Amino acid sequence: MPVFREHERLSGLDDTEYADLYRPVLTLRNGRLHTGNYVGVIETRRGTVFEILPKVDFVDRDEERTRRVFLEMLRTYRGLRAAQFNETSIAALRHFNMLDVFVRLFLTNLALLTQRGLARHYNSVEDNLPRLRGRIRLREHIRRNVANRARFYVAFDEFTADRPVNRLIHSTIHKLRPITHPGNQQLLHQLRICFSEVPRSERPEVDWERHRIDRSMRHYDAVMAWVGLFLFNHGLATFSGKHVNQALLFPMEEVFEDYVADGFRRYQRDYHVRTQGPQKAFARIGKADAFHMKPDIALVQSGEVRFVLDAKWKRINGDGTDPKHGISQSDVYQLYSYGRKFGCAKVALIYPRTPEFHSPLRYEFNDKVDDQQGLELFCFPFDVVRPDESIREIMRRLADR
Repeated sequence: MPVFREHERLSGLDDTEYADLYRPVLTLRNGRLHTGNYVGVIETRRGTVFEILPKVDFVDRDEERTRRVFLEMLRTYRGLRAAQFNETSIAALRHFNMLDVFVRLFLTNLALLTQRGLARHYNSVEDNLPRLRGRIRLREHIRRNVANRARFYVAFDEFTADRPVNRLIHSTIHKLRPITHPGNQQLLHQLRICFSEVPRSERPEVDWERHRIDRSMRHYDAVMAWVGLFLFNHGLATFSGKHVNQALLFPMEEVFEDYVADGFRRYQRDYHVRTQGPQKAFARIGKADAFHMKPDIALVQSGEVRFVLDAKWKRINGDGTDPKHGISQSDVYQLYSYGRKFGCAKVALIYPRTPEFHSPLRYEFNDKVDDQQGLELFCFPFDVVRPDESIREIMRRLADR
């Protein structure tokens, strides 16, 4: 199975597959297709499965280790937050490709659901039966059965599992049958039997709009997150084409941002972590606020924003002679405006740790006037393999006066 890293050139595919794989998630450079900042798995209709792994720096090109690190990062991703999977599951599936890992995690969650029982409801049914059940619909009974006294046209309430949520799950099982690893097939077959009384969804989009999970159905939460992923690509980069059978592609910028935010929640206790907030208006027009500022990550203490952080899945060169070190000037402008608006002393950009970027960079903004507090910008390396160590180092630097 072909395995590529971010921004690598695709190779080893059929010409007809190349022709349809150019979409926003892939880039065309010098007439060749390259992967972008999207990581995951694509299966073409010809049956070719290829993975795109994040460009994580290890001593050697260890695909299994890279895959495991990526799956650990996905545990905190906003698009999969309800789709439960743990370290034990990831370790047990280390020899699977990512598509089969996702299928197995879905099936594992679904097996737990079936142990608690399928959700059922009462459904009003009218039918012409050979036995009396419920209430006779007299007018329709006479019309249909005047010459056949062995039938009864009746109306009754049936306690059934045939409801939108279960139809969607059955459709997902059916979709995964031809594309998953033999190691998943036995469990998939067993779960198909559990849903044998439930028809597949004829209109998945309508069923998705109609399905509801009430308080008694919380065991459905994790499963429906996977259903949204497999049937509708919820939370993923969109990718479609006549040669594409299944595509599960995740935007690494968002995956990294959520992973960093989760690290701050787990490995420090001095500050409350806010993501995508708090909001502040940057300007007004008349009495209406305009141009709202919404920090990616804010560290809040006693109700006040102390530090504003922004995580960027981008490789910069901390060892180079260029004083910008590959840092985007627009990112600096944004952090500066956030820092001044929230009254911070320090703001920070967080990038993945690489051999070229392993020590923090510190900048001072040249805008201090009279007794105005100076504003510092830090650029921190973040080790995705050891997030706890990175968080402790970042907090030490931020707290250092």
